Amino acid sequence: MIKSVIINRKILLLFILLVFLLGTYSYYHMPKQESPNVTPSVAIITTIYPGASQENVERLVTSKIEDEIKTLEGYSFSISYSNNSVSTIILEIEYGSDTDKAWAILGTKMQQLQSDLPPECHDILIKTNLAETTGIIIALSGENYTYEELGEYGERIMKRLADLQGVTRFELMGDITREVQVTVDHNAFNRLGLSYQDLIELLRSQNLEIPSGLIENASSKIALNITGSFESLEEIENIVIGMSDTDYSVLRLKDIATVAMVERDNDIRYKDNGHNAILLSGYFKQDENVLNIGKAVRANLESIKKDMPKDLMFKEVIFQPEDVEVSLNDFMMNLLQGIILVILVVFVGMGFRNAIIVSTAIPLAIIMTFIIMPLVDTPIHQVSIIALIVALGMLVDNAIVVSDSIQNKLDEGMDRLTACESGSKEVLIPVFTSTLTTIATLSPLLFLNSIVGDYIIGLPLVVIIALISSFVIAVFVTPVLAYMFFKPSKNRKEHAHFRFGYKMLDRMMHHKVLSVISVIAIIALLGSTLLFLEVIFFPKADKNIMYVDIVSEKIIDLETTETISDQVEAILAKEDGVISYTTAIGGGIPKFFTAMNIYTQLPQNAQIMFRVDLSQTSFPKNTPYAEYLQAKIDESLLGGKATVKELENAFPSEAPIALRFTGSDFDRINDTVSEVKAILEDIEGTKNVRTDYDGKKLEYEIKLDQNELSYLGLLKYDVLNEVSIALRGREASTYRSEGKEYDIRLRSSGKQLSDIENLMIKSSISGHKYLLKDIGSIGLVEKQPTIKKYKGDYTISLYSDIYLGYQRPIILETLYAKLSDVDFEDVSYSFDGEAELIQENFGSAGSAAVFAVFAIYLILLFQFKDMRQPFIVLITVPLSSAGALFGLFLMNQPISFTGLIGIISLIGIVVNNAIVLIDYINIKCREGKSIEEAAKEASGIRLRPIVLSTVTTISGLIPLLLSNSELFKPMAVALVFGLLVSTLLTLVFIPLMYTILIPERSVDVVK
Repeated sequence: MIKSVIINRKILLLFILLVFLLGTYSYYHMPKQESPNVTPSVAIITTIYPGASQENVERLVTSKIEDEIKTLEGYSFSISYSNNSVSTIILEIEYGSDTDKAWAILGTKMQQLQSDLPPECHDILIKTNLAETTGIIIALSGENYTYEELGEYGERIMKRLADLQGVTRFELMGDITREVQVTVDHNAFNRLGLSYQDLIELLRSQNLEIPSGLIENASSKIALNITGSFESLEEIENIVIGMSDTDYSVLRLKDIATVAMVERDNDIRYKDNGHNAILLSGYFKQDENVLNIGKAVRANLESIKKDMPKDLMFKEVIFQPEDVEVSLNDFMMNLLQGIILVILVVFVGMGFRNAIIVSTAIPLAIIMTFIIMPLVDTPIHQVSIIALIVALGMLVDNAIVVSDSIQNKLDEGMDRLTACESGSKEVLIPVFTSTLTTIATLSPLLFLNSIVGDYIIGLPLVVIIALISSFVIAVFVTPVLAYMFFKPSKNRKEHAHFRFGYKMLDRMMHHKVLSVISVIAIIALLGSTLLFLEVIFFPKADKNIMYVDIVSEKIIDLETTETISDQVEAILAKEDGVISYTTAIGGGIPKFFTAMNIYTQLPQNAQIMFRVDLSQTSFPKNTPYAEYLQAKIDESLLGGKATVKELENAFPSEAPIALRFTGSDFDRINDTVSEVKAILEDIEGTKNVRTDYDGKKLEYEIKLDQNELSYLGLLKYDVLNEVSIALRGREASTYRSEGKEYDIRLRSSGKQLSDIENLMIKSSISGHKYLLKDIGSIGLVEKQPTIKKYKGDYTISLYSDIYLGYQRPIILETLYAKLSDVDFEDVSYSFDGEAELIQENFGSAGSAAVFAVFAIYLILLFQFKDMRQPFIVLITVPLSSAGALFGLFLMNQPISFTGLIGIISLIGIVVNNAIVLIDYINIKCREGKSIEEAAKEASGIRLRPIVLSTVTTISGLIPLLLSNSELFKPMAVALVFGLLVSTLLTLVFIPLMYTILIPERSVDVVK
């Protein structure tokens, strides 16, 4: 087949041209994003129960939903939050479950459950697309604009952007609309025989549109319309609510209430650099090129700005296409630099003519990979580009082997066609085996049964695609190009490195035991550096963005939370390193990064996202700067807790150390958590030790006298409904003006305790009114502001961050020892922090490594037909692993998940050198040489190709090694140092072990 391809080479050359054109087209149109899309199997179930206490929300809503979702197939766990008026449940199903089916069944179950909830409950809302990240956030602000005016401009902008190709939708957030507020004078109202509910019904009955019918005459039918809706605020004020029986004078609404158009209270509000703002969030389609979408969005924004007032400020808080472009450009530059370095190494090691032919494998393999990537649903992002960088040096290895074999045949005097055919076939099996062993090493990483496996899957997948492409190129393209350009060598130096390998191995063979002990000692020494390495799950993201999570100590309203966020803003505004900041009060910024936790929208919560420029500070990285800012905030913040956080890669975790305590007695849990919290705070290296429970808060509670209610003919509903309308207000109807609709909200002017005590409650049975204080007592009680449960049990979580320079395992070891002194009666606890993520995911990666070693052994067993030789090859695994650990120690890099992936990837790369060595030893043995002579000669003869293969692989990784990538630098370090150490030791130790494990008496077997 190779001969046929060479003869019909014009067809192959045309095919190569088509591949380049198709690959270029594929690269341009391929989806581009910053990070892989990872969709967690998580849903948020939210139910609004207006006016209900957290106890009633938990008992009447949350518990019922929890009982129902536990029957869901694949149910893993749920975390519920019962707050005043709101139930929020986070549901996670087991990884690998059919999420589409699960969410469909969940929707059906919630629809069926709706009728069992209190009738006042709003419809149950289910959100499942939690991985969706906003592609663009625009802040609109201006000193002379109200929230409503900003909202109107936002609506206009949103409509003009919504139809752009690649944009799924835009959302307007933080706009505060107006409403008609009817504020009733509580003193005047108490003297009337009406209830607040009566007024609501009256407003509704006066604001109706009812079809009247048709008026007929002899020739036609004409519709009759009666205007029943409010046409002005004056009409609302003049509603008659009563009439005197004596003088027939009327009482109008304006006599006891004020009617005004006001800004309504909002659930969440936003600020940008201290100015009131609204946010316009855009979401992009996942399967399209966000760079092209970004260009279209910016072009339209520039056009829109021309039609907007000059003093209306547009601010790009988040613009994902720009972030993606910067990130991809950095990685593509690393890739380009790697390509140049690899080509230079090939030129130095092989000469000009041969180097050109071999180097064509690099761009051609990358182009072929770009063609296949869309077919396996792998876009261009940082992980897939890193995969190309990792594979870069390996792409030429097969071509080097094939071209060397062809050159040898030419030098032996064969004609060009025969040399190309014979040389290619001679190394076909070793090249195929080397490719297969590397693929076997990486293949288990495709099946990591976790969400982290979904994040990292692009790396092994792209490397495998690239290696298969390089094999195809080496087998078919390299022989054709060699036929066209190769010539017999002039003054070829035979066995240039024979003397070096021969002498070194000869000395070791005279002291075999000492040599083996020395190598084992070297491996042990290098591997012992593991004890000094920090183990982390994933490093922080290399972004110029950080954020602050804020929780108010008092749960009152947004104004209280805003005073706390203002304090943090004031600190950030004074920092030279802080470029800009955007604040969300009452919730969080729309999800602006893939690996972010779910943020609950509650009045006591706030979040500030800010961009930093470390060049304006004395800090080299985000982590020490975050610690500095945290210390400044802790010194001066009053009324709440603020935690400075960095963005995380892959999978978000609340803290490096996390414990979850559960039980049936909440107070008992809280006492236990307080004890453990004190212990954790005393351990050196911990910081921001905190819980998700802020203690009980004082709340007013009305205790109704049931006997008195029965005697007076009052229902509990009468009391609860009137108090709710008085304090919270109630939507009564809708006011339409100039094409817009505004809610009409009825409320009382009385907000003081004495006003509520003297509130007159009307009986729906007798029609008489009674003072609230005569039918119940109002007093202060301590209550949990939020009732949190895990799998239906009460729970409190304890978190702790770690200061830079301290290691989590040491802190945990100290904590474990001290926990033995804590009484955990009726309370259970489990660790749920970074250590548990490491244990779970590193364990699965370790299993993948074991499987890879086993797969390599089987492949080599089929090639060598001997059980001992594959074992000799696998000796390179501890050699490379020890070198990788030493490199991480030397370069002050932690063992992260990507670092572990680098160590696993080494297995498939380094065994190739051993395969080349042993294959040559077997060849020499078949020629009649003794095993020791064959081993010595192989060590010298194979020195150049092995070193060249290693140097090309390392060269491709050098740009990544010298980069500041927190995510992938540990992997590059592991690969580079692992290759260096294993190569140096392989050249002498593998032949030595061959002579030991396969003694002279077995030479006939080898032959």
